[in-house]
This record gives sequence, structure tokens and C-alpha cells, in this order.
Amino acid sequence: MKKIGFTLSEVLLTLTIIGFIAVLTVNPLFTYTRESEYKSALKKAIDMINEALLMERAATSFGARDYMTKEELVDNLFKKRLKIVDKDDEKFTSEDCEGAVFTTTDGIIFCVDNYSVSVSDTGETVCNSNNTKPCTASDSANLWIDVNGLKKPNKVTTSSDRPQDIYLAQIYNQKAVVFGQASQEFFYNRKTDDKI
Repeated sequence: MKKIGFTLSEVLLTLTIIGFIAVLTVNPLFTYTRESEYKSALKKAIDMINEALLMERAATSFGARDYMTKEELVDNLFKKRLKIVDKDDEKFTSEDCEGAVFTTTDGIIFCVDNYSVSVSDTGETVCNSNNTKPCTASDSANLWIDVNGLKKPNKVTTSSDRPQDIYLAQIYNQKAVVFGQASQEFFYNRKTDDKI
């Protein structure tokens, strides 16, 4: 009786092919999953800030620019309207922000920086919350967002092709929007040359 089976070389060749296909598919799948997590966390962070601004406006008729300093904005608006984790040694995960820092209970770390109350939210400004004009760093308060908190890589996104876990937004009187070319391209799934 003749036994039918595979030779060792056939088995090794098959395993090599399977391994090669796995290498080609697992890394892009992992990258796509990580990017999806970053994008949904960034959307959640922006939504939380906008909800806090909306609640503050409804309860007190105050907007973000009614607070004179970034510390007042954080202490009297965000810490009051969001679920915040109290930490004595709060420091942002990147050196890019040295402003007022707070962490929400879901682990997202925020930092308000370059705060100024002198910019209006009208369509005539250099940058506006409807994204009809591109933003520049001096147009409004910067809001740095580390979407996964203390987890690595704790790097600022500088390219939409290689998103990291720290993004930049701007706070207007009644709204926060994603800011910066790389963050906007990643968040809106298009190049900034496209009309936003």
C-alpha cells in the first residue's frame, strides 16, 4: 500500500509563502487599525471640547474668550464641564506645549497654549471655525491633544501619511477645530489643497 503525503520541502515552501503573505498583510492592517483608533479618539476629544463649550454657553452665556488666561479657561470651563482626573504633577507628554494641562477620565491629555482673547470668530479673520480659511498659529488658542495619554509614541503628527498620537486644534469662542496641515489632512481624509 502506497502512502500519500507531503515532503519536507513542500511543507517548508508552503510555510514560507504563508509567512510572506502574513508579513505583507499584517503590518498594513495593524497600521490601519492604529490610525483608525487615533482618528476616532481625536474626534472624541474635539467633540468633548465642543460639548463643554456648548454647555458653558448655555449655562452661563460665556464662551472661551470670556476667560482672560489659559489657566482660567481650563479651571473655570473645562475642569467644570468635563470629567477630569485630578493630578498634582500634570505635564504634557510632549515639549511642544507648556500651557495649562488637564486629563480626562478616558486618558486623553489636553494642553491649552498660546491663549489670547483678542481674536474674533468672524469669517473675516485669517482663520475661522468653519474652516473656510486656513489657520495659522497666531489666530487662536492652541489645544494640544494626546489621544492615547501616557502610551507611546507621544509624538506630534507632522505628516498625514504617518500619524502619531498628538494633534493640534484651535479653540475659538464657541468651537474647537482641528488645526495644522498634517492634522487636518489626517482628520478630514484629504489634502489641504482640496477645498475643506
